[in-house]
Amino acid sequence: MAEVHAFADSAHAAQSFAAAAGLTLRWVKEHRFPDGETLIRVEEASAEVFLFRSLHQPTAKIFEVLLAASALRDAGATSITLVAPYLGYMRQDTAFHPGEAVSQKVMGEVLARYVDRIVSIEPHLHRTRHFSMVFPGRRALAVSGASAIAASLGQALPGNTVVLGPDEESATLAEAVAAPMRLRWAVGAKVRHGDRAVTLQLPDSIDLKGRPALIVDDVISSGTTILAVADAARARSATAVEVACVHALFDEAAAREFHKAGIDRVRSGDGVPHVSNSIPLAPTLVDKLRQEGWL
Repeated sequence: MAEVHAFADSAHAAQSFAAAAGLTLRWVKEHRFPDGETLIRVEEASAEVFLFRSLHQPTAKIFEVLLAASALRDAGATSITLVAPYLGYMRQDTAFHPGEAVSQKVMGEVLARYVDRIVSIEPHLHRTRHFSMVFPGRRALAVSGASAIAASLGQALPGNTVVLGPDEESATLAEAVAAPMRLRWAVGAKVRHGDRAVTLQLPDSIDLKGRPALIVDDVISSGTTILAVADAARARSATAVEVACVHALFDEAAAREFHKAGIDRVRSGDGVPHVSNSIPLAPTLVDKLRQEGWL
């Protein structure tokens, strides 16, 4: 029988995942030495293990996941599936300037040495066509968060809501959120002038006058993109602006800016612990794993 082994910093999401999958949940134990090193200890493992940890703020966490995977292998696991609702270091898939490390390549090669399969929700891919290409010789599953957003918000949205994505990269997510609710959707044209400077224009064909807008995105970090979409929606006379994202990484300062911009509410998936969490992701993860025969 498979088991879930999880880190305490992903406790809520791991508990939800184990419950939805009907699997026993065990905890990875961590001890930190004064010099900053971490000792990882796991319980005796079954042959099949789902190792659960969301890899936001990833630098230290990734090495601890490798230690846990190694310990689980030594404890009897013959198949280890890393379940990382958020998987860091995916965006840098090429060297944009001379001398830059390609973090996606490094991350993929290292994880492929220690785990057999990788699952993530809306990994931050741009030019990588297939998630499995990141992990040499391993199977990988990229799960859409659209169904989780639609299921969570379906009864809460007025029928004349327009779903907005920031740019072409969000078109698939926006369409998939809107489709089950039979809502109109559109994406903007985004121009980024820096980490915190973005301008955005919505299509001329989108009429928001007298209609609420729901902005959807995979990840919200600095919040500048969301603010640009909200400003564009308000300029088109939207009656209300709400936001739904799969992963919330933004801080309190960004939340205050959202409030000042007239954003009524932000909802996020619960894979990354955040005050805005209200969209359960475990059912979507488990359904997809079952469809693929991984559970």
